[in-house]
Amino acid sequence: MTHSRQRHDTRPLLSARARRPAAVAFTCAVLILAGGAVLVHDQYADPLDRRFDTWAQTRFAGHRATLQLLADLGQKEAVIVGIAVLCLACLAARRVNGAVLAAVGAPAAAVATEKVLKPLASHLFVYAGYPSGHTTSFFALVATMAVLLAGPPVGKAPRTPRISRVAIVAVALLVGCAVAVAVVGVGDHRFIDTVGGAAVGIAVVLTATFLLDLPVSRSLLGLTWLTRPPPAPST
Repeated sequence: MTHSRQRHDTRPLLSARARRPAAVAFTCAVLILAGGAVLVHDQYADPLDRRFDTWAQTRFAGHRATLQLLADLGQKEAVIVGIAVLCLACLAARRVNGAVLAAVGAPAAAVATEKVLKPLASHLFVYAGYPSGHTTSFFALVATMAVLLAGPPVGKAPRTPRISRVAIVAVALLVGCAVAVAVVGVGDHRFIDTVGGAAVGIAVVLTATFLLDLPVSRSLLGLTWLTRPPPAPST
């Protein structure tokens, strides 16, 4: 039996309307990351860190188990589950570039934090916990979800209403903030670390998004699928 080849169009991850807000978010994330590094280096962040850290650790002193559960949402195992869910959802919707973004965004952000920024911080700063790996990974997942929900409609399937998409991202952001508070509450990081981690996660995912939306990337991801021809009518 022969198979026919059908080429499927790879739509951009970001619609034209969403590109400018994404560029603004990327610029803000980079500026926050760089500004946080300066604050850590010159110890200007210490007063704010002490105030927020003391509040988080005293306010939730009796809820350490809950804090640990929230902090664990940024652990590798939980992040892998989130990546798998996003990848499967994109593949089911035939969004190949979305699956690629989900597969590489959070891991690339984690590598940037753990293998580049933290080792660099250990050479430059007395304190080397900047940025937080937990918040990096979780906010990378949040950013990936936001990009996928902001993308153009796929095929003829009805699009999720805008208010629902905004609500989903808002809830995810709130959970990300809870993860940030949790890692401070259990004593793993300082406030400035969590801000830097969120900035890294967002910046890396948006960088990957812009790269995947380049014409050459979309051409390479215009994969050829094998589809069976309709059966011949019986005679």
